[in-house]
Amino acid sequence: MLQILSIEAASEAPVAGGELAARLAGLQRALRILEPGGGGPSCDAEEFDAIEFASEAARRCFDIRSERVIGEASAGLEAVVSVRGTGREPHPAAVDLVAEAIREGLASLDDLIRR
Repeated sequence: MLQILSIEAASEAPVAGGELAARLAGLQRALRILEPGGGGPSCDAEEFDAIEFASEAARRCFDIRSERVIGEASAGLEAVVSVRGTGREPHPAAVDLVAEAIREGLASLDDLIRR
């Protein structure tokens, strides 16, 4: 099973700066697996520095949303890797759906922090 970050670890404590960077880096790596030629998000961990100043409620909301995005990305990547493991290529539309879910998830996290 492919894991970007343990959901149990993500739910134990509010997100910290290092963990935030790890989550974002994991999602960006996932997107590069799906789109090796680029097309990934422009966001970097530095763009999410505001989480350090966010309220406890915003941090918990970030935890929940990032957990969901990571879960969706993991499930989609697992399916893509499984198909590729059999020597076939997954349908391009399926790969696009997984990539779009990751991009939308990163945008949702960005929107939450920028409020």
